[in-house]
Amino acid sequence: MRAVLGPLALLAAFLPLLALPFAGEAAGGAASPAGALLAALAAALLATALGGAAGLGLATRFPGRRAALAVIALPLLLPPVLPGAALLLAAGEAGGVATALWHALLGAPVVAALVRLAAGRIDPALLRAAEACGAPPALAARRLLRPRLRSALALGAALSFGLALGESTVAAMLRAGALPAPWLPVPLAAAALGAALLAQGRGGAG
Repeated sequence: MRAVLGPLALLAAFLPLLALPFAGEAAGGAASPAGALLAALAAALLATALGGAAGLGLATRFPGRRAALAVIALPLLLPPVLPGAALLLAAGEAGGVATALWHALLGAPVVAALVRLAAGRIDPALLRAAEACGAPPALAARRLLRPRLRSALALGAALSFGLALGESTVAAMLRAGALPAPWLPVPLAAAALGAALLAQGRGGAG
């Protein structure tokens, strides 16, 4: 299992970056608020799939795990304005596919970190107790991980969606020199999503 999940984590970390140059001619564009919303939704779905696979892989030990952790953590250390500026260079006016891939590249590490934390919170004593009762190890791990994984994936998808909206807003502001009027609801929607997630987190902690 580790031999499979380890390379899968590395693939999930690098796949969006490798696919980005081939999406340059895609049509559709994300230069409008509606296009940004569609690109953010697609990016959230892709980031959830890639980040979920990477998080499960990083929860195990395999050769190159530290390098994979460093690569996945790198986008989280960037100042917010840099992804927006890089979006203009990497995707520009090429199309919504390239934009969604770029957003997914930056959102997948968030999902991976949440999934890795969720997978690491399983008490080994519970696994041993389940095995003592006759449950297969794979079934016991799946039953214990599923509720935590579901919450981590949902939170990661929402955060990836909000990050994509924020990056598109910065890119639009850099492109026009100021935030265009049609874009005003976009940062408000991202802020509302962030406030809702914060309130949900506090409610869950209480």
